[in-house]
Amino acid sequence: MIEIARDALDAELGIAGLYFAPNALAPLAVHPGWFDLKVMSSPGPLVSDFVTHGPEFAYSTSGIHIGQDDRLTFFGAPDRVIDGHFIDCRAGSRTLHKRVHARFHASPARRLVIERGIAHTFDGLAGIVTRDEPLWYSAEHNPHWNVNNDLVSVLRDAGAPPVVEVNPHRLPDSLHEYMTRLSQAVLGEPKAYSTRFKLRIGGTEQYVMFQEHAWDQEGRDLAPLLAAVAAVPGVTAHRSRYAITGKASWTLVPNTDSGVADVLHLPAQRPGAVALFVHRRTRKWYSLLTGEGMAVQLDTIDLRPGSASYGRAASATLTCDPRISYTIEPGIAYRFAAATDLFCRVEHEIFVAEDEPRADLPAFGQDLALVDPADLPAAQPALPTLPCPARVVRQMARYEVEPA
Repeated sequence: MIEIARDALDAELGIAGLYFAPNALAPLAVHPGWFDLKVMSSPGPLVSDFVTHGPEFAYSTSGIHIGQDDRLTFFGAPDRVIDGHFIDCRAGSRTLHKRVHARFHASPARRLVIERGIAHTFDGLAGIVTRDEPLWYSAEHNPHWNVNNDLVSVLRDAGAPPVVEVNPHRLPDSLHEYMTRLSQAVLGEPKAYSTRFKLRIGGTEQYVMFQEHAWDQEGRDLAPLLAAVAAVPGVTAHRSRYAITGKASWTLVPNTDSGVADVLHLPAQRPGAVALFVHRRTRKWYSLLTGEGMAVQLDTIDLRPGSASYGRAASATLTCDPRISYTIEPGIAYRFAAATDLFCRVEHEIFVAEDEPRADLPAFGQDLALVDPADLPAAQPALPTLPCPARVVRQMARYEVEPA
């Protein structure tokens, strides 16, 4: 067994294409009431999905991607121990059928890269959320690959591991974006992922898809969660776009057209702090990833010029559930407070004004202002209303993680 130190960011795991790499992190020393850490996207197509694992989650299979490299970040309490089990199943590999057992802790500071053709499964994922930043590959003809379901499942107690051919051609970023939009369209309503096994039927080996119908498809009732912010001006609750991947376990795809998401760490706080925070160029989408079922306090003040509820303070108690995403409109000052540390997915829609540049608006990339409810200015700046195209949002994110 290979044990990975908690502070280790780079680590090879004995199979080529299986290793840990450091994530792009940005400490946020804004104010004690704000998030204190941002985990940015990794270099590449800037596509990310988030996989939650319910309290009873356990893998009975290993998975082998034929046309996808996984890049996994494990979010959860830092004392959580995870065991990964890996087998090299790539045809022609020097380490074909080599097995590796690695033990490591959840950490936002590093990602685990598992290249296509390496079978993998994990123990200890209940309550953990993984971010996957996949890299996709195609082939002209590969009988092991199915574009609708790239993953081959193998029972963990099966005999000899399989041998697979992997796809050789990396897809351009534009096709990653297209596949993300396709996932968003397909998951307008939640759907269960199917599993794909290789079986021998009538003397012939072939891949067969199975659809699971026994999973708990909804967990807690979402209606009260969606209604929790109904009386809060400028805040709306939405059902996230997700697939059902296990009992009370889900895979979240992006909400926004750009598909770009960061992860923010919210340290444990108590309600009642004075400071709030406002964005004037950005609509924020928040998904509470960890701490499922826990209460989070949201306090707001409407600072939108011309709003019928201008100056109104409001509060709501949210319930952590990644299947719900909350939008906060530009000009709404807000603050989250929770009794334990939480990780949140944040997505962005950015707006510009017709009369740019505006001295009364923050510069792009610096759209955060501290608000003291006891000392509000008599007037607030007019808010920009022209949405930036998704490609501009992506380029801004790319510049952040891949500076020239």
